Amino acid sequence: MSAKVRKLPLVAALLALVATPLATRLLVHGSMPDTWGVFPPPKSPDVPGFSWFVFVLGVALALLIVGFIRAPQRFGFAPPEPGPREQPRLVAFPPWCVPGALLAMASWALMWGELPELAALVPFSFVPLWWGFILALDGVVYRRTGGVSLVARRPGAMLAIGVTSCVSWYFFEYLNYFTRSNWYYPNDQIFSQCGYLLWFGLAFTTVLPSIFVVYQLLTTIEPLRARFARGPKIELSRAAVRRLLWIGLASLAALVLWPAPLFPLIWLSPLLVLSAATALAGAWTPFSALRSGNWAPVVLIGLACALNYLVGEMWNFYSTPQNPNFWKYDVPYVNVLHVYEMPLFGYFGYLPFGMLCWVWWIHHAQLLGIDPAIDVVAGAGPTLAGHQDA
Repeated sequence: MSAKVRKLPLVAALLALVATPLATRLLVHGSMPDTWGVFPPPKSPDVPGFSWFVFVLGVALALLIVGFIRAPQRFGFAPPEPGPREQPRLVAFPPWCVPGALLAMASWALMWGELPELAALVPFSFVPLWWGFILALDGVVYRRTGGVSLVARRPGAMLAIGVTSCVSWYFFEYLNYFTRSNWYYPNDQIFSQCGYLLWFGLAFTTVLPSIFVVYQLLTTIEPLRARFARGPKIELSRAAVRRLLWIGLASLAALVLWPAPLFPLIWLSPLLVLSAATALAGAWTPFSALRSGNWAPVVLIGLACALNYLVGEMWNFYSTPQNPNFWKYDVPYVNVLHVYEMPLFGYFGYLPFGMLCWVWWIHHAQLLGIDPAIDVVAGAGPTLAGHQDA
């Protein structure tokens, strides 16, 4: 599969994603945003306040999404095929599972504990917390799949996913400069700016791996996987995919011009561009499964991201003032009904963000000649079965 993938669309899409907001800003305003180059990004002083119109639209969209997840058959999905359900073949937990769980729990206690004698360690608790969580969940996936997981089969790929994760989130921080800082980090006096760049680089390595292990865990639940496996079939022509790519780039430019009303495009525009470019290059994406009516990869990666960051938002909310990674939000129009620091509607934004993270990994993996397979069960995309890093 990888040998047939063309690199030119992948390179062009990446360059376009970086150049479009920059060129738009310079052409229209002639200068960069006032906060350009300041890291962590500060709180924006001019985020629009509450809007009933946007709130009602958000409620309608949220109810539609919840209705789809609860009852996909109302949206044209066939019920799961009858027959005996596949039972996972359980094996013993791998050696890294319990140490990972202990590392996560110790780091969790450190981040929340406000222990004076350990105060010097608190700023460094975020990375071991998340990597401990990742290793522990990878061990659960290993147990439920009979010995198949990223750490077990492809530890080198797990490291590559971490590096890709760092690059991808720095790209989103780059976009955040053009969108009134929808999120920011108020504990910005702990490190120097160089220190923040280095430490956040390590912290950003956890984004994609944590989402992927939660996704893998969800796919081991056969009834959940089957729930979305027989939906409407969607297949787009290459011309339609090209149009989606141009729509993605145009919407990204529009986001720079009207950042408040179009703020959801910070996730949707790159998703359109990278998905279209990756498909045009000849590579598989989670959306490829829609051709056969299998919506499980797209739905479950979105749910995995939302569940992952429900936990992450909890860890963030109760962390001490010594946590440099603590974040807050300034979401235009609907910055209300918070669950931890995140406005309730923001959790629905995690659904497309999860899809974007997977496509981002596939894009970068194909660009670098790495097998992008992460699935641990058959029935959707390329699986880890039969893979083993040298």
